[in-house]
Amino acid sequence: MSVKNLTNNEVERIKQIFNQFDKNKNGTIEKKELRTLCIALNDPLSLAELHDLMSAFDKDNSSTISWEEFIQYWDAM
Repeated sequence: MSVKNLTNNEVERIKQIFNQFDKNKNGTIEKKELRTLCIALNDPLSLAELHDLMSAFDKDNSSTISWEEFIQYWDAM
């Protein structure tokens, strides 16, 4: 995995956020966990918005967000 636009500190902070919301500690964020993340960020989403956000992260269409997908999303911002 190559991160081009983030500092090591930013990657570390994003990893902490990922781990915090990976509630079942399976190494992925599921749609329910993503919804919790959005609420925690004070940005509750409609079901349609949540679906769109999940699609933006979930590049392999596994219905979960891996660490690699999560960091690549933020690196592209």
